[in-house]
Amino acid sequence: MKILSDWRSVRLWETQVERDLHRSYSLRTHGILIGTFTMLLMWGVSALQMHLLHVHSLAVRYLLTLGVGYLGYLLVLRWWARRLVEGREVDANVDAPDLDFGGGSQSHASAGDGSGLSDVASGALDIAGGADEGAVVVVPVIAIFLICAAVVLGAGSLVLLYFGWDALLAVAIEVAFSYVSARAAVRVAREGWLMAAVRLTWKPLLGAVVCTVALGALLDHFMPQVDSLPEAVRVLLKKH
Repeated sequence: MKILSDWRSVRLWETQVERDLHRSYSLRTHGILIGTFTMLLMWGVSALQMHLLHVHSLAVRYLLTLGVGYLGYLLVLRWWARRLVEGREVDANVDAPDLDFGGGSQSHASAGDGSGLSDVASGALDIAGGADEGAVVVVPVIAIFLICAAVVLGAGSLVLLYFGWDALLAVAIEVAFSYVSARAAVRVAREGWLMAAVRLTWKPLLGAVVCTVALGALLDHFMPQVDSLPEAVRVLLKKH
């Protein structure tokens, strides 16, 4: 019974911190700002690869861009969450348990159904890979359809990944708990801010990686002369 009571006290503390953050800040606006910064960072990384490093493979460029963008997103997320927590008073006298549970707490449900996007993109890649190369070349309509699908699904995955506020809230709570545990006798096993962020973002990240790399591979194969997606769009418009 004591374990249940102690665990309930931690859950009540999490609920209180979550309510305070919602009351003090517009988390949706913060998510939009973080997402905008991340997209600008990715645009800069992509431009650097194209103009200075002369990386002509769009598939490679998109993969590197997403990798650097996600790393930058995690760092900004951690810094931003710490700023939110430092902007409020964290109660160090919380009635938290002196226990060590085996698993981390699951404070929030997983955000974004990125698995559906990645499954659709993976199915499209399997179909394209299993088809005869000559057949794909003589049916350019299929290529155009797959390119459009990859653009739409990839953009949707990036929106779910970078512009949501669930990950920001989860990281902020983990950071707040680390402050509390450092100032009080609290020994509850937590997943930590990094695991919380990855748990809430890996599915849309997977969807974005699959879609964007597939898009880059399709453009590299069918339009090797283009160096960017806007240039590919202009080529398609001229042909039609």
